[in-house]
Amino acid sequence: MTAVSPLLPSQFWSLSIGVYLFLGGLAGGAYVTGTVADFLSVRDPSRREGHLATARWGTIMGLVALAIGGPILLFHLGEPLHVIMIWLFTNFDSWMTIGVWVIVLFMVLSALQALWLGFGADRGFEIPITALEPVTDIIDTVADLTRPSETLRRGINAFGAVVGLLLIVYTALLLSASSNVVPMWDATWLPPLFLASGLSMGIAATVGVTAVTKGVTDTGVTMFSVADDVIIVAEMVVIYMLLATLVNGNTTAVETQRYLLTEGNLIFWGGVVALGLLLPLAISVGLLTIEWRYELHDNPRLERLATAGYTAKFGFVIFGGLMLRLTIIYAALNVPLFGV
Repeated sequence: MTAVSPLLPSQFWSLSIGVYLFLGGLAGGAYVTGTVADFLSVRDPSRREGHLATARWGTIMGLVALAIGGPILLFHLGEPLHVIMIWLFTNFDSWMTIGVWVIVLFMVLSALQALWLGFGADRGFEIPITALEPVTDIIDTVADLTRPSETLRRGINAFGAVVGLLLIVYTALLLSASSNVVPMWDATWLPPLFLASGLSMGIAATVGVTAVTKGVTDTGVTMFSVADDVIIVAEMVVIYMLLATLVNGNTTAVETQRYLLTEGNLIFWGGVVALGLLLPLAISVGLLTIEWRYELHDNPRLERLATAGYTAKFGFVIFGGLMLRLTIIYAALNVPLFGV
């Protein structure tokens, strides 16, 4: 068996980068989900409050996830204070440079949408802490003074969704630049895999909170869950194609596939495939069957059961997304630079 290079990406990038890849994908997917819900709140008045709740949670999830993941990335790189010199990052032939600008732009757009959707005269976020009222009053005033027309705000939100999609895939494009050396980071299949997984996690995180806070009837939770099911199936197809590429690749590619079947089987087959993909689909089929056979409006107990079921499903999707990012790092075996 051909030996791999002694310094593997998993040793250099470590767990922290896997966590950043997870949080970045979740952040972008949550924002995109919130944007879709924002537009649906106009097109589907019967579920307006549920869609607006999802839209608000999308901005908050995106903002918080990247606020945690960004520093993790910066501290891993070793010079976190260099980000204040962002204007010096002008090499746009590099996905690293593009990624820095995407992160900063995403944070600004997420903060603006959270401000406009969550505060102001029609405050969307209820903050039941009396001591914070002077602060929230100031935030409400800023929101009302800066809020553009709804048409312009939604246009900005749509642009933010494009930035969110870039946030999901730029890391895959950055990694896949090394696909000739690291077969796991295949240039053809890694970007769509990150895109599908990021969107799926974003739906799970955002709509999961809506399910907990607003319930599952007349909130759009079922619709978003079905959309998530479609994305999960697409993700499974991409994973299959990636595995087929590894099997038919060079020696290191085959060894990577062997790793997924042996040392990495618990994370990949257990965490990603079983718990992150197949189990959510099975739960979804069960929930759809219940909703088809029974009217949840008339049965509070079944509605609570459905809420718990969707919450569990979305939780497994998020867990699977984390396991996928860790797999991408831990299964990244190098093509040897010289004979061993």
